[in-house]
Amino acid sequence: MAYQFTEDDRNKRVVTAEGHHVGSVQTIDGARARVDRSESDSLTDKIKGMLGWDDDDANEIRDEHVDRSDEDHIYLRQH
Repeated sequence: MAYQFTEDDRNKRVVTAEGHHVGSVQTIDGARARVDRSESDSLTDKIKGMLGWDDDDANEIRDEHVDRSDEDHIYLRQH
């Protein structure tokens, strides 16, 4: 079952399965969340490719990218 974003996910930190910080959720739009990447974070080409991101400062994650969440974080699925 795919993850379902809620307004409670706003401002949560998005991290990879390995614990690398990707950015923070800014907005929710149904099955998508817009993520604002921090300039200090470097993302590998593998992670960007998995998420379909280019070099923009803000990008989206889809519900199928998410493994789970807790009070402060959204954890991406391992690929």
